[in-house]
Amino acid sequence: MRRRGRWLFPVVRHALLLAWTAVTLFPIYWMLMTSFKHAGEWVTWPPRWFPHEPTLVNYVKVLTPGTSTFELGRQTLKILKPIGDSLIVSGVGALLAVVLGSALAYSWARFGTGGRSYPYNILSIRMVPPIVIAVPFVVYFVTLRLLDTYTGLILVYVATCLPYVIWMMLAFVEEVPVELERAARLMGASRFRVLRSVVLPLTASGLVVTFLFVFILNWSELLLAMTLTNTEVSTIPIQLNKFQSANEGRDYGPQAAIGTIATLPVIVLGFVIQKHLLRGFSFGLLRK
Repeated sequence: MRRRGRWLFPVVRHALLLAWTAVTLFPIYWMLMTSFKHAGEWVTWPPRWFPHEPTLVNYVKVLTPGTSTFELGRQTLKILKPIGDSLIVSGVGALLAVVLGSALAYSWARFGTGGRSYPYNILSIRMVPPIVIAVPFVVYFVTLRLLDTYTGLILVYVATCLPYVIWMMLAFVEEVPVELERAARLMGASRFRVLRSVVLPLTASGLVVTFLFVFILNWSELLLAMTLTNTEVSTIPIQLNKFQSANEGRDYGPQAAIGTIATLPVIVLGFVIQKHLLRGFSFGLLRK
């Protein structure tokens, strides 16, 4: 019985993992295949698992400047601008969050700023549902005239992602030997010079991974972007939601093309940084 269980349980475990992986990846696969199908193949029975004649017409519709505007009822949906808006708010927001978060992480790791429970307290901020802070942000932004602006949305993304940056960068800063910094100080280097010449080079990989992780969070965020913007700023998730609502979910080809454009960068970046994410989030668990 024991000998049988030794191979039975691993087989069952791997079968469950494979089933879970298939269920998780199937919507992405179906969206990708639909984006290459003609209109006649979007809804068929039995379903077509592969496009009979793959086409790029759906991508041409949503990306070509002359055809990338869809008149749907009273809504005008422009696809290229949301891509640029997403790149701006996601990239700038991630960059500012990494700069500020890294400084805060270093100050706690080296000087204990905020007390022993500071990392846990700062991470607990992320436990607050986004909808709770969305309405107060609207009130503040109306007063400050930041509603529906790049600056307003970037500030929100910096504030909401800062806890993740601090938590992840703590793990990388803790790996920098304090002795190296002390040696540099003894040789006459200023604190700023130590940060620039010692700490930053040794934590460069952590900075890149943290930036990409925060970029993914900002790129795929919908609720805050939808609440705090209207017409001047429109990210990819907002535009995809508008496209689906305006078509009542029936224009599957272009919709799948937009979804693929929005999803593939996240998947690629996720594969790039997956090895480092556990290292970043393990702070406090594997810490000596």
